[in-house]
Amino acid sequence: MKIDPAELRAGLAETRRFVLSHHLPSEYHRCYSPSIGDRRVHVCARCLGVYPGIAMGVLTALFLLNDVPLALVALLPLPALCDWALTTFRPARGSNVIRTATGTLLGCGYGLGVALFLLEHELAVLGIGAVYAVIAGFLLTRAW
Repeated sequence: MKIDPAELRAGLAETRRFVLSHHLPSEYHRCYSPSIGDRRVHVCARCLGVYPGIAMGVLTALFLLNDVPLALVALLPLPALCDWALTTFRPARGSNVIRTATGTLLGCGYGLGVALFLLEHELAVLGIGAVYAVIAGFLLTRAW
């Protein structure tokens, strides 16, 4: 399969705006939008908390190893789910500071869960993820 360089450049140009934010322009209120030079950059507020939170969760799990309560993996994502549901399915716009804070908790839960699953082979982490997926899926189907 031969890749057309012009098509690749066009595709990269089209997707470039999604590198720091997965939101469409109509949802840029969910982003921090600083100006860098003469360009405005959109950074997803929740993701800005999720990625450092993942690192914090993994590092915490590595230092505590056998002492990480599974309840943390189950409870830390809950504030992000609630905030997402309240600001996605209702007219409330929410707060980017709250999105970042709940994203940090969500990421920490992800990091702890991944570490528990990979290092301790804790299969309950998969069940917790499945429960959250079912809840989010149910909420999405109710919205449409």
